[in-house]
Amino acid sequence: MRLRRAIYSYLPPADYRRLQQEAAARGASLSKCVADCLREYLAFRAEMAGVAEAPGQLGEPHQGLIHTLLARTEERLAASLDAHAARAAGLQETLRVVESMLDRLTLLYLVHTPEIPQERRDDAVAMAKRRYLKWRHAVEEQVQAGGGNGDSARAAAAGERGTGG
Repeated sequence: MRLRRAIYSYLPPADYRRLQQEAAARGASLSKCVADCLREYLAFRAEMAGVAEAPGQLGEPHQGLIHTLLARTEERLAASLDAHAARAAGLQETLRVVESMLDRLTLLYLVHTPEIPQERRDDAVAMAKRRYLKWRHAVEEQVQAGGGNGDSARAAAAGERGTGG
């Protein structure tokens, strides 16, 4: 014989309608539905507390819905972090190559470019600014066109030489 205790409660109309719908969906009486829902809720709370108290170790089997959902979320996060780490490593290597190329370009420039006499520096700076603006414009056009192979830059350089730029 089961020992049961009676409890009484009052519900707002909206909660009472939800309880009626839940009981109908379960094919149970209102009292049985309340008892089942309370039991499920308390089990769920105990499981949630278990997640916080004993998160488990990697590779352990997952017990319960919450543990399984958290484990799947952790796996997706780990995979996402691994993918981002791999991409970052690739970008870091690319940056290292570009840094090396810029260093070599600067060295070549300094080796092959004579210093400008003081009396001609103002003219040289003005010409450099004009050429720089043309170069920036060519780069901007190339980026907007989706180019990356230097075709636009070569065309701009050829046009610059033709104008005496």
